[in-house]
Amino acid sequence: MRTAADLIIHNARIYTVDPHRPWANAVAVHGERIVCVGDHTSVMAHAGPATRLVDADGKLVLPGFVESHWHFSSTAFAFQALVNHEDPREVLALLKRYVEANPTEKAITGMGWIQPLMPAEWLRREVLDEICPDKPVCLLSTDYHTMWVNTFALKAAGIDRDTPPVEEGASWFEKDPVTGEPTGIIIDCAAYSLLMQRLSEAGYLPTGIDLYLRSIPFWQEKLVAAGITTVFDAGFLDPAGDQALLYETLQQLEREQRLKLRVVGSYINTGTEDDPVACLQDLRARYASPLVKAQTLKLMLDGTELNHTAYLLEPYCDKPHSCGSTTMPEAVFENHVRNADANGIDVMVHAVGDAAVRMALDVFERTFACNPPRDRRHVITHAFLTHPDDIPRFRRIGVMANTQLQWGVVDAYAEAIQQSYGFKRWASMYKFRSFIDQGVTVSIGMDGLVCQCRCQHKPVEHIESGHTRQLSGEPGAPVMPDADERLSIPQLIAAYTLNGAYQLGLEKEIGSITEGKRADIIILEQDLFELDRYQIGKTEVALTLMNGRITHDAGTLPHA
Repeated sequence: MRTAADLIIHNARIYTVDPHRPWANAVAVHGERIVCVGDHTSVMAHAGPATRLVDADGKLVLPGFVESHWHFSSTAFAFQALVNHEDPREVLALLKRYVEANPTEKAITGMGWIQPLMPAEWLRREVLDEICPDKPVCLLSTDYHTMWVNTFALKAAGIDRDTPPVEEGASWFEKDPVTGEPTGIIIDCAAYSLLMQRLSEAGYLPTGIDLYLRSIPFWQEKLVAAGITTVFDAGFLDPAGDQALLYETLQQLEREQRLKLRVVGSYINTGTEDDPVACLQDLRARYASPLVKAQTLKLMLDGTELNHTAYLLEPYCDKPHSCGSTTMPEAVFENHVRNADANGIDVMVHAVGDAAVRMALDVFERTFACNPPRDRRHVITHAFLTHPDDIPRFRRIGVMANTQLQWGVVDAYAEAIQQSYGFKRWASMYKFRSFIDQGVTVSIGMDGLVCQCRCQHKPVEHIESGHTRQLSGEPGAPVMPDADERLSIPQLIAAYTLNGAYQLGLEKEIGSITEGKRADIIILEQDLFELDRYQIGKTEVALTLMNGRITHDAGTLPHA
């Protein structure tokens, strides 16, 4: 006896991402699962008197997007003073308007200023003091590796000329070369996390989940409207340092039946925690509900390009005495990886520079030789600059790559990286077609809301940039070298669905439209396979289903 479907999507062009049946015309859903995928006749046989029929009107249907690198803590900054603008004067104007509109806030946090576009002489605490001298102001750059604060914030946190680097060569409070006083610029997350933790302890910043109960639902609506059904949170950096707040917030939303996403989380170590594996094991024991679970260890191995903290094999062109550095000694990093792997824990390693990528691969190779075999899903995220000799090692060793292709474009941030790296090295970045051609499993995620110049949250924008190596929506924009590294639409869809699911160990549950899998399905307004490439990023989502439940309905489909 056939199972009567709760919902059937028909008259559709379904790209399933299932190699055994890549295309179909209809799909039937019962409860949380897909019960039939195929032609109109076979699927409509599951229709019953209570079945909801959704006429897709010939539109493209895909599996729900798996956002495999996100940061929910960033939504708190973007929920408050969002100052993402290419004009430095407008950045300050946006901040001023926010300060004036929110006089009762104890502190002002925000994000979005673009480091290479801000005049160096403006990046001083005194500039922010002119706008807001009487409460802390803390603004993160678009890449989340630099914070700009005012004098009040420094004094309230006890940061002065005698404050040492939090991580020597990797994370510090910038000092004026003449006076020795803090300038207001803070390099990388270990140092700015310390400042924000002290501000939180002093009562200037919210504690607990109240802020996130406001900011996460607000951004959740944007994500589900963009077709996202599953999210991997790659590090929750709360000012108080309590990473459990991510899980507490999400599980409260889940209990209230307000959570519209499936979330797999991590414990992030920036180099300051002695035993991050034990910290993650505690979170895993406490948080494992149907939609929310702690799973992965995130290790920050190096920093970023413009702060000269990405760890390189050869020195920076504009800082020839430096190759950058790691956030922790190699022996400490290896101990964390081996301990995690021995305990069945998968690791995501942040590695931006080619030396950091090589070190991570070396450590994984030694770890796998030492520890017993198991089903591993370790991943190196970013890997923007990877030596050609190291690309095939990913597949040979058995390590995934996770990247952010919407940054592999020519914008002001990328041009600044070229000044630091030199053209030859810069032109060899983002070689992910080479990764895929050499058999490496590649997933893509936005690192949201971290960005280079533009704050983006739609996977289709990411897909367009991966397909064109240009700024989304701009046919006349320069092409990031080399053009042969452009990815095909099937490669990009797989990276944003099935490969993301594989990264999370969920490929048997989600990632393709396959009978028996969970009903994570989206209907797009335009067909990515037929659309002009520069229109891909403008594609809207008509309908999003997660676990068979409609989480977004644009109201544009007949009978939907």
